[in-house]
Amino acid sequence: MTKKYIELILNNKIKHLGNRGTIIKVAAGYARNYLIPTQQASIITKGKLKQIEDLERKKVLQQKTEQKKFLLLKSMLEKIHKFTIKRKSNITGQIFGSVSEKDINQTIDSVIGQQFEKNCIVLPEIKSIGNYTINIALTENVKVDIILQILPDIKN
Repeated sequence: MTKKYIELILNNKIKHLGNRGTIIKVAAGYARNYLIPTQQASIITKGKLKQIEDLERKKVLQQKTEQKKFLLLKSMLEKIHKFTIKRKSNITGQIFGSVSEKDINQTIDSVIGQQFEKNCIVLPEIKSIGNYTINIALTENVKVDIILQILPDIKN
């Protein structure tokens, strides 16, 4: 006895099957008894196929515009290249406190008006005055290195 398979469109993301809008081929019993009654998937129709194609076109267009935006940000960061933060320090140059992703985000925001997600910024341990290379991953493919200069905060 051979299994019969049905092609369905996923309505929701299902871990072992795929993302929303993915066309899948599953056993007829699994489709009839679980996926369709729980509205996790639905039977393919011409209208649904057209809807999926439209969504994919919009998604590709959105990705292209985001890619352009991130490339523009990368060029802005590369032109500036060096950002400065002042910190209180002792005579030997060790800073009091630390420099975090939030501090870097605020510094970049004050210069170019753009903030990044905390997990996009990769920074080394900063304990003293000096220059540090900071890596910012705008996307998987678009990364930029900037120089962060830590200066002593001298107040009279």
